[in-house]
Amino acid sequence: MRDYVKSIVNKTLTQNDNLNRVREYIQSYLLYVIYKKKFFQSLVFTGGTALRFVHKMRRFSEDVDFSLSAKAKGYDFDEMIKDILHEFRLAGYDIEIKYSGERAVHSALLKFSGILFEAGLSPLKSQKIAIKMEVDSNPPKGGKEENSVYNGLFTFYMVHYDLASLLAGKVHAVLCREYTKGRDWYDLFWYLSKFKSLEPNFTMLNNAMSQTEKDPITFTSKNWKEELKKAAQKTDFKKVKQDVGRFLENYEELDFLELKTFENLLSTEGTLPNTANL
Repeated sequence: MRDYVKSIVNKTLTQNDNLNRVREYIQSYLLYVIYKKKFFQSLVFTGGTALRFVHKMRRFSEDVDFSLSAKAKGYDFDEMIKDILHEFRLAGYDIEIKYSGERAVHSALLKFSGILFEAGLSPLKSQKIAIKMEVDSNPPKGGKEENSVYNGLFTFYMVHYDLASLLAGKVHAVLCREYTKGRDWYDLFWYLSKFKSLEPNFTMLNNAMSQTEKDPITFTSKNWKEELKKAAQKTDFKKVKQDVGRFLENYEELDFLELKTFENLLSTEGTLPNTANL
């Protein structure tokens, strides 16, 4: 499997584009291992990477995020990491994993050596490519789980949240993250422009707010867009573009990441502004 990485590199693309392609190949193999070892009996795929693999959103990602399923059976983070490590080494990867399951969010950093050098993306054999994996062991209640098949370089089932629940997680991230993460705002743009009538899973969103905020707002159909609009008005969209630009398939989409776009999408009509005015 490791040798296949070389064939992914396209010399007509930029260094950054090729790096995204290689990282996504490794992510897809990680998801295949999770399926193969039956860890999806306990895990729900979530976050922007889920949008990429399930709904083909045009943004690459560094992380692979999961929540513990309400139907979890025999979940053991340490054992799962050991199995992942074993499977990658069997496939020929030089991998090391640093992990911790002590907090509510179980976290692992997977580092791969030699791949970038062999693929011609680095002059250094020692340079590593990393993927962060997290499992929220105490996710907000109310998320709706679904199943999908990914049919790409690998074929596997995924258990993931439905769109309304994934949107609930993204709205919570946009409103409550302590720093500006451009990928959150790109994902929100994707939701608002692609699914104009979609609303977040309010049960899940309000449970998430109760977990993290001292005086949480109760979200309903009447106020969720207005609260996002207020957040957009306080956001530095230069920082948004700086963060998300290197992960986009189409760099021209950066032009949409402006306050005016979100004010329009979060209005009653939910329309995009004329790009000539951006």
